[in-house]
Amino acid sequence: MTKSAITALFLSAAALSAPAIAQEAAAPATAAPALTPEQAEAQNKAIADFTAAQQAQAAGNHAEVIAKLEPALPTIREIASRDPANVQNAGFLASALTITANSQGALGKIDAIAPLYAEAAPQWTKVYEADKANAGVRNTLVAILVNLGNFNLSKQDKAAAKPNFEQALAIAKEGRATDPASADLANAEFSSLIGLNQSTGEASYLEAAKPVGAELREKGIVSAANQPAVDAILGAA
Repeated sequence: MTKSAITALFLSAAALSAPAIAQEAAAPATAAPALTPEQAEAQNKAIADFTAAQQAQAAGNHAEVIAKLEPALPTIREIASRDPANVQNAGFLASALTITANSQGALGKIDAIAPLYAEAAPQWTKVYEADKANAGVRNTLVAILVNLGNFNLSKQDKAAAKPNFEQALAIAKEGRATDPASADLANAEFSSLIGLNQSTGEASYLEAAKPVGAELREKGIVSAANQPAVDAILGAA
């Protein structure tokens, strides 16, 4: 595979939105321990700023998203750290990190995306493990993992890229078993296999990607990000 084909596998960060379940997670957990007045005030402000950031993102005002969410992230991290097993709070943090990353990308600050995605991925994993049937969470997590894998490949850090693609591939395959018609999952499986081929050099991943690419082409569901790679391994249609 050529470097240009790899680069094309990057997904559009601006198009990757946080699913509704995570957005709803801004509500405080009902069983949360008593907060100090200072904690309660900070939490309420973080929730309000998060809501305002969502509205700003919907309006395309990415500078306002950053202005609202960056100061709120320390508080949101603290909320999530109070109980690492609390899926609701994990979703709150994951969603805030993802929205921030996407707006940074929309503003052209590409280098800011990967650290935020890397922090968000384990939080999204918690939410996914708690509700594997939620397609929005599943697709967001897979997209973030593929982006992280390709970011690491672009830095020639193949060892760091490999586990991102392995996790993305496992989730995509698991999802396709119950939702075989999903174009997003089919494209994610293809992207992950190509990424694993690039990060390990093992030809078996490339061979496994060929029938998936053929399926994407046959069904007319090849994503714009995957089109160059599909053409590279199957030949131009």
